[in-house]
Amino acid sequence: MVIALNRWTHKEALLWAATLSLALSVALSGANASTEPVVRYSVAQGENLYTLALRYFIQPGDYKAVQQLNRIADPRRVPTGMELRIPRRLLKREPIPAVVQSYRGEVRIAARPAAVGMIVREGDLIRTGERSFVTLTLPDDSAVALPSNSAVRVRLLRRTVLGNHLERLFAIEQGRANATVSPMTDSLSDFRFVAPTSTTSVRGTQFRVSYDAAAQRATGEVLEGKVAFLSPGRDEQLVMAGFGMANWLGNPLPLLAPPALLRADQAQSDDDLVFAVTPVTGATRYHVQIGRDADFLEVLDEAFSTTPEARLASLPNGSYFVRLTAIDDNQLEGKPATYAFERRLNRINTSLEQSKVGRYRQYLFRWRAPDVPSAHYRFQLWREDEAVPTVDEIGLTGTSFIVTDLAKGRYRWRVMTSELVEGRQFDKWSADRELTVEYVR
Repeated sequence: MVIALNRWTHKEALLWAATLSLALSVALSGANASTEPVVRYSVAQGENLYTLALRYFIQPGDYKAVQQLNRIADPRRVPTGMELRIPRRLLKREPIPAVVQSYRGEVRIAARPAAVGMIVREGDLIRTGERSFVTLTLPDDSAVALPSNSAVRVRLLRRTVLGNHLERLFAIEQGRANATVSPMTDSLSDFRFVAPTSTTSVRGTQFRVSYDAAAQRATGEVLEGKVAFLSPGRDEQLVMAGFGMANWLGNPLPLLAPPALLRADQAQSDDDLVFAVTPVTGATRYHVQIGRDADFLEVLDEAFSTTPEARLASLPNGSYFVRLTAIDDNQLEGKPATYAFERRLNRINTSLEQSKVGRYRQYLFRWRAPDVPSAHYRFQLWREDEAVPTVDEIGLTGTSFIVTDLAKGRYRWRVMTSELVEGRQFDKWSADRELTVEYVR
């Protein structure tokens, strides 16, 4: 990946990005830096410059440029097996599709509402709203994911007819984008993101980019592979996986370590989803994303938090994945940690009634668990000054329990629900409740 960063005007940045793209293509083709990028082609039997021009060139008359470059006397007589150098700019190109793999929330593509399977083409502007996400897949299984509040325009999605060289260019106008790019064995294929203050070019890697239009700040983080980082007036820097760069930094910085999820084995059973992590040294914020799959091709929700705990809206019961990152004071997002978790909504309401029955005082403990109607229950009651419960009843199927004639003292009590789902047991305790017995009889 190549990232070029500077505080330029939009026009200057786009001009520089185009110049950089040309320079990259030259380097990748193995040609001399003073020449334009070329495609090498071995002539098959029966082919000549006229037939090649009709089949592969934008203009049939462009055969003359190829004839001159390769010093061919007769364009009708080209030796079989001769390796031609053909300027890439002369070759026909055809569009390749990007397809909406998944989306959620308010996503618009070319001003139209997104739909799964929708084709995205050159020139389309993709916008995501608040808590909205979209993932695009390309024919080579590369993927581009846009989180909330982002705007990206598709500049190039095409391939050359001769050689099948891919050209993919996305312009970030605001927000963030994540990409997983399939390795490219073809040196003339490329995959680029541009922003007014940055250009990235990748060849088989995982990375993130962001652009803040108001502040004119761009960042990039490399998760796999390595990056050639280029800024005007500076020497090229090699950025390895696990490092990030920003347009106000002089050198790449190591990414923060991934946060560790606390209570990772517990199901998410409250009204909201709550994720607490071990604090990461150097973190100023934390980023939490919920996905349907471990690769996060389908993102469902996300949140940013300045504390090591984030709260997200409810989801239906099921199996999900959470991805956690820490963000440093340079706004570089750190290495991710991904965990599977179960969502099992289980609200437990409890109440207590007291009454006198004859000579004795009776305590009626009630509970209700509307989300797990087939659950079994466990009831515990204990004195605050004793470690062993006074009452510990398991395997209850009813929703109440009576205790009679308690001694004076301060007590606490709670109820646990137990539910078996697809061979796995989910247990949850209610919040502790207090009970003070000040008199007997």
